[in-house]
Amino acid sequence: MNKNKFDILTFSKLSEGIDFYLNESFHYINEVLINEYASLLFSKLIETKDFLDKDIEIISKLDIPEKPVELLQSSDLDPITDETAMDLSELWNKAQLYSRSNNYNFGKDHKIVSIEILGHLNSFAFFIETLTNRHLLFLYQTKSIDEFSYNRISKARILERLIYIFKDELKYNKIQFNEISNLFRMRNLTVHFTPENVRKLNPTISQLIKIWKQSKIIVEKFEQREKFNEELYSIKIDNYTTDFKSKWT
Repeated sequence: MNKNKFDILTFSKLSEGIDFYLNESFHYINEVLINEYASLLFSKLIETKDFLDKDIEIISKLDIPEKPVELLQSSDLDPITDETAMDLSELWNKAQLYSRSNNYNFGKDHKIVSIEILGHLNSFAFFIETLTNRHLLFLYQTKSIDEFSYNRISKARILERLIYIFKDELKYNKIQFNEISNLFRMRNLTVHFTPENVRKLNPTISQLIKIWKQSKIIVEKFEQREKFNEELYSIKIDNYTTDFKSKWT
């Protein structure tokens, strides 16, 4: 392999990917909490609504199937009038608007259930992986690793790549990968989104914050070695985390 075939455009595209995945990951996690807050607000707004007598009559006669498949196949599930449906749609829109412009303290033990968590876990895992790939290319082009090692390690699993890069730090217990391992465990649940994995994928806010914290340490170590003249991703993680905490915890 000719290391020169990886030109500045290669580094540029990797950097664009890193930036994209990081921004997307925090876009999704904020969408998660916006939707969960909106759902809480919507529930409270519904409690204040007076349903029409006709709605109550329809609901009282509704025969809802108990089995999931029968429920999904049912074509007779319209338990409210068009007028009430429009009112509820308006209430949901109000809840969405309010949740986007206001803060709410969920608490760090809050378990996330919104489907947008798939976007966060995938994007943040891709961020770490692409950053690692770029660092391996940096090591190769600066002759810190030979061609044989680069070819082997660049195709290994992400944790194996990180273990190789930080073998000296691991030897003296100067770095940890437990939260990174947890990140990729959850990412694998999203990749193989089976019925069993659907039930397993409910991370807490606290778990995510721990992942971001450990990731920042790893990113800082990359930056200390590379010394690239670019906006530091460790600072971006820190800023995103600070903003997230101030809005949701």
